[in-house]
Amino acid sequence: MRLIKQTYIYTSVSLIPVLVIGSLFAFFIIEYISYEETDEFLTYEMERLVRYHKENNDLPDFHKVADIIPDLKLEQPVFKDTLLLESGDNEMVPHRELRFSINHNGRDFTIVIRHLLLGRDDIAQGTIFIITGLIFLIGVFLMLTLNIVAGRIWHPFYKTLIKITHYKIGSPPPNFEQTTIDEFSQLNSTLHSFLKKITDDFQHNKEFNENASHELQTHLAVIKANAGKLLGEDKEAAHLEELNKIYSAATKLSQIQKSLLLLSKINNREFNNNEKINFTNIFEGSLETFEEVAALREIKIAKETDACSIFMDAGLAEILVNNLIKNAVKHNIQNGFISVKLTSKNLTVENSGPLFSGNPEVLLQRFSKGKNGNTGIGLAIVKEICEVYKFKISYAISETNHHKIEIIFEQK
Repeated sequence: MRLIKQTYIYTSVSLIPVLVIGSLFAFFIIEYISYEETDEFLTYEMERLVRYHKENNDLPDFHKVADIIPDLKLEQPVFKDTLLLESGDNEMVPHRELRFSINHNGRDFTIVIRHLLLGRDDIAQGTIFIITGLIFLIGVFLMLTLNIVAGRIWHPFYKTLIKITHYKIGSPPPNFEQTTIDEFSQLNSTLHSFLKKITDDFQHNKEFNENASHELQTHLAVIKANAGKLLGEDKEAAHLEELNKIYSAATKLSQIQKSLLLLSKINNREFNNNEKINFTNIFEGSLETFEEVAALREIKIAKETDACSIFMDAGLAEILVNNLIKNAVKHNIQNGFISVKLTSKNLTVENSGPLFSGNPEVLLQRFSKGKNGNTGIGLAIVKEICEVYKFKISYAISETNHHKIEIIFEQK
């Protein structure tokens, strides 16, 4: 969720109690003002009637007041609320009533005057209209203000975010935009230091791997060449066995070194030629490559493929498929089977295999060892590629020792 939307949500939530309290406050204020204005009007009417009596020595007409009660004297004017039946609507309507006494010709009379009073339901309705209007105005004002403020204040942050998003490991650290906001300036400075350190470490690590790989390959090639030469010349069985072990170990070490270098390159995201590729063609090409090897061990291959296009590096796609098929052939049994299924959403490779006890997921880890002692770098490479492209990979073994690897492609 975007920052501006989060701001809208938190602001709206924080305004809820304010609006509730404000609504109650507005209700009681309107009610108070209504009473004040009504009482003020009734007081004015009382003073006018008293003045009329003094000037004319006469009581007001009945149609000008609510009631005239003879022989009733009040020491002070009295305000009270009352309900009167409205004949037109046939409902009780609230009124404010004022009673005061006048002495006329030696006789006390109590004059009753009334005025229509705003009902609480009318006040509540008016309050709702007012608050609704305020909510609309405040909402529009906040949206405009927050958008303008966010656009100006957060501009350096978004510029920094864009540069970080497009930054690739191994490239020079980006130059961030200068800003007068201290927090963003400190953020840019810290990020620049981090990225510079990451870039330097990446370059040093890359150079070390390349140099180490070159040196190891050179010396391994010398060992293999000399071992091969001795194998061709030495005819003693004991020497031949030892030399064969040396040659096999050097060959395996060379393969491991290449796999580790490949893993390092994948970890460093050095394969970044991503494009939309025909994964089906790559998959079928890999199957053809291993068909002859599988036939030598009398392994039957059943395939089911659909059209599948994926956005990824073509080289990594080939490495992924080759390692999966190679693993299924290598860790199979004589007269076994391999069943592969490719759809637009997932790839499944199932094969017969030797007995395995334990959690099969460990076979996806680097340097996990199978029963024959082989290191699990091949599947570790597959897992690493899946992590790069956010594919989901799972490894399961059934009770009948059927090994099943499933890869679910990310759907965009």
